[in-house]
Amino acid sequence: MQAKSVRGARGVQMEEVWAAADAVLGLGERPTIERVRQQLGRGSPNTVGPMLDGWYGSLARRLQGPADPADAPAEAEVPLPAPVVRAAKALWGRALQQADEQTAAQWAQSRATLDGEAQALRAAQDEVAREKQRLDDRNAAYAVAMQARDAQIAELVRQTQELQQQLQACQQQLEGLRSESVQLRQAADAQRLQHEARDMEHRAERARLEERAQSQERRLNTEVDRARQESKRLAQQLEVDGRKAAKALADAMDRSRELDAQVGSLQTERANLGRELQSARDEAQGLQAKLDARSNDMLAVLNELRDRLPATPPAPTPGAASKTRARRGKG
Repeated sequence: MQAKSVRGARGVQMEEVWAAADAVLGLGERPTIERVRQQLGRGSPNTVGPMLDGWYGSLARRLQGPADPADAPAEAEVPLPAPVVRAAKALWGRALQQADEQTAAQWAQSRATLDGEAQALRAAQDEVAREKQRLDDRNAAYAVAMQARDAQIAELVRQTQELQQQLQACQQQLEGLRSESVQLRQAADAQRLQHEARDMEHRAERARLEERAQSQERRLNTEVDRARQESKRLAQQLEVDGRKAAKALADAMDRSRELDAQVGSLQTERANLGRELQSARDEAQGLQAKLDARSNDMLAVLNELRDRLPATPPAPTPGAASKTRARRGKG
């Protein structure tokens, strides 16, 4: 088939492009758009490109055409010159070889790429499996940790309940201590009333002693004053002891409030509170013993005073008085 006389843009025709391509092929070079344009000296790539594609499409048929131009039919395409045919065949062979080599290289590169991707995929799968195992181990560790935390929370709840029970017991002990303190105060008041009554008795006894024995007035006054001072001292001591008991009670109440505020450290302070309660109880018992001892001392002093008083002389009878006057008259 003859090349059609297609006029391209800027006056470039098909046969001119084909002739330029044949000339470039005759020079032993591969016809390209740039080489054909250089051979023509004109033409744009958009115009030369489609015409060059048509030249490549007819190149195989032209290479397979009869070697002798006289044997070719009249309507057949004009065969290429023998040097051009040899160059075209050599170029075609090199092109096929390059295509095969390029295909083999691309296949090898694709195979290597696929092998690399497969290896990377296997590595990624191994990494995913390891990560999954780590996640499973971590989940198992988390489950164990959560169980331990639940057990710890249950233990803390149990300890909190025990501390609350201990706090209630301490509060009950504190109430008992308050009740004992009230009882001690009542006993101290009763003891004070007894001392006052005894003081009144002492005063009455002193009055009777003054009436009966004027000669021993100073001594008795001194003894009574001493007893009064002792009574005052005992009263002051009772007041001081009452203040101490009140202070001990206030201290116990402060400790109770501290105990309420420091529930977290109740386990440690429980022993201290027990010791303080025992100390307060011992102090109360000591106070009771001291009061009993002082009461006994006061009774001893009163008995001693009573023993020191002289016996009241008997009153003279009327007969004895007349006899005494008679003796005096005789004298």
